[in-house]
Amino acid sequence: MSRLANHRAAARIARSLLANRLPGSRRGTVRQHLARSGHIAETIWRRWQVGPYQWRLKHLRWYLQECTNEYTCSTRYRHWLTVRLLVFALDRDGWIERLNGPWVRPSGIRGVLKPGRPAFEPSPTAD
Repeated sequence: MSRLANHRAAARIARSLLANRLPGSRRGTVRQHLARSGHIAETIWRRWQVGPYQWRLKHLRWYLQECTNEYTCSTRYRHWLTVRLLVFALDRDGWIERLNGPWVRPSGIRGVLKPGRPAFEPSPTAD
């Protein structure tokens, strides 16, 4: 994929990555994840001018370390959940264990990760 023109395009792509993967209605949690994914993509684009498909582990780690360090533990945790969803949407599951930090739990103490709600997988069409 070619380089994106601006931060708005990066945010749009990040939101569309999650839009079809998140189960549930478009109220509450899903809407918050979509808004945070756009914010994450814009912030990373402004720093490195790369979109979601060009992200590396260092971009997400930088975001979690530098951009969320002033947030409360629970807010950092919510951003971590959105980053985790983005990583799964990009099929980079191996990155999850390498993104350890104080943001992984609301209390700030790292524990064993439990599998979350499964991502929405469209059912195959019957022929």
